[in-house]
Amino acid sequence: MTSLRDFLAALPEREIVRFKAPRDFVPTALAMELESRDPRPVIWLEPDTDNPVPVVLNLFADKARIARLAGGRHGDFNAAWADVLRHSIPPRLIAEGAVHERVFLGSEVDCTALPISRHFAEDAGRYVNSGIFVCKDPDTGVRNLSFARMLLRDRNRFAINLGSRGDLWEHQGRAAARGKNLEVAVVIGAQPAVYLAASAKVAMNIDEYDIAGTLLGKPLDLVRCKAVDLEVPADAEFVLEGEILADASEDEGPMAEYTGYSSPRSTRNVMIVKALTHRAQPIYLDITPGASSEHLQLAGIARQARDYTRLKEMIPGLRALNFPRSGNSFHAYLSLKKNAEGEARRAISLLFGLDPYVKLAVAVDEDVDVENEQEVLWAIATRFQADTDMFVIPRMICNRGDPSAVDGMAAKVGMDATVPIGWQEQRATLSPDALAAARKIIGARGK
Repeated sequence: MTSLRDFLAALPEREIVRFKAPRDFVPTALAMELESRDPRPVIWLEPDTDNPVPVVLNLFADKARIARLAGGRHGDFNAAWADVLRHSIPPRLIAEGAVHERVFLGSEVDCTALPISRHFAEDAGRYVNSGIFVCKDPDTGVRNLSFARMLLRDRNRFAINLGSRGDLWEHQGRAAARGKNLEVAVVIGAQPAVYLAASAKVAMNIDEYDIAGTLLGKPLDLVRCKAVDLEVPADAEFVLEGEILADASEDEGPMAEYTGYSSPRSTRNVMIVKALTHRAQPIYLDITPGASSEHLQLAGIARQARDYTRLKEMIPGLRALNFPRSGNSFHAYLSLKKNAEGEARRAISLLFGLDPYVKLAVAVDEDVDVENEQEVLWAIATRFQADTDMFVIPRMICNRGDPSAVDGMAAKVGMDATVPIGWQEQRATLSPDALAAARKIIGARGK
């Protein structure tokens, strides 16, 4: 599956819900209302006279679907990520691609014609939330994929926020210091593995297109851009080519962020679009912003897999790691087979050092499913004592998006909800056969 539409076509029909709806605010409301569905479905907004381009959102809202789209070769995203760290599959440059079926240059560019939505009432305007920024390191030429929020200003102009302080922000700063604009291409709608690669936090010398290829199990096909010296996925739906200006700034924000708050913080950068290319009959991919499952899962799953892989090198007994949706990227649950007292506290401390986002971490035993928050809370209720099993590390560097942070720092809270070695209490259980029989009976009654 080399494209977004290939992946969508292969989805079971039960994972897609189709609506005809206004393009402003209502799609976000639909995504929020469908949060309780299992699996959380992909939302397909049908085209109509006023909106001829179909819009897809909520693609990344379901963790099981994300695990499948990570190449589908493992069924476990952590295992797929281990492959990424062991080897890479570089992309392949080809002469032509579907993304160039329609090409608009210079004065022909009109980004106001794109189905860019308003998402939340407090947003400053229409935001592109699904754009993958492609750029090159000004010194080494290594490509980088990342995200930045984009506020539509005019036919060829966006105010953007590079607030993640990641590689794109750093590359733009170095280019601007030399008085040069930074060439960028913004990909809207690509094979989902490209989105997972763009969400990864890896060393600056790694080309994230290599990560996408590894997740896919084959090289990603790229084509050269029409107006900038960059390469983009050949089967992308839309691409905006242009430059982030070195000497311009513009108000941007507020916009709903992953914290659930509307954030006015912005680096106030400006992008000018020099070319717009897309398929003959494109699909517009949107990503629900704010504290939606889609936003949190896409931002967190590659980070979670990276943390798990690194932590397991130091803690071989680590069994699982989860960033629960309820924690808005700031909470983590980890399970482990404990071999010595103090090991859970060590694992938590290492996680705090690895990941500035995490400010509360709960360690549980391997019999507790960290994907099931009710089980984690049960472990806290029955295996945890606050006077001996909790510790606080004050004033550690944290993610600046945390609205409660002070000067970029926060307290980190660790909770050891593992049982002591030699624990005698026996957990009540049901056999797999009894559970299977019950599910069969319930299923039969539901027909």
